[in-house]
Amino acid sequence: MDNLSKAKEEVIRFCEQIEGWFRGDERVTDSGILANFSPDFRMISPDGSRRNLDDLREWLPQVFGRFPQKQVTLKDLQGYATDYHVLLTYTEIQDHGEGAHVRFSSAVFVREGDRMLWLDLWERS
Repeated sequence: MDNLSKAKEEVIRFCEQIEGWFRGDERVTDSGILANFSPDFRMISPDGSRRNLDDLREWLPQVFGRFPQKQVTLKDLQGYATDYHVLLTYTEIQDHGEGAHVRFSSAVFVREGDRMLWLDLWERS
C-alpha cells in the first residue's frame, strides 16, 4: 500500500478509535489510540493552543466516556505524498446530539517502517 493510502487509513482508524473513546468503549485503549503517533507529535487546536504528545496523553483520561452519543465523521480526505511524508487535509464533524462541531484539519505524517505516524496536526473551526 502506498504512503498516501496508509495515511488516509490512519486518519480513519484514529477517528473510529477516538469516537469509541469518547463513548466509553472499553475495547478502546489509550495506547491503541496513540499507537501511530510520533514522539515528536505536536498540534494546534481550534482555539489556537499548542499541544504535544504528553498533553494528548494527559487529556485522554479526562474525556473517556464523557460523550456517549458522540459521532465522528470524516469528509473531503485529500493529500499529497512523498517517499517519507504525507500531507493530508480533511473535514472532521463531531456530533454529540447537541449540534455538530466542524473542524478543518491539516496533518503531516512521517513514514516509519510500514506505518505512517502523526507528526503535526492543525485543526481550525
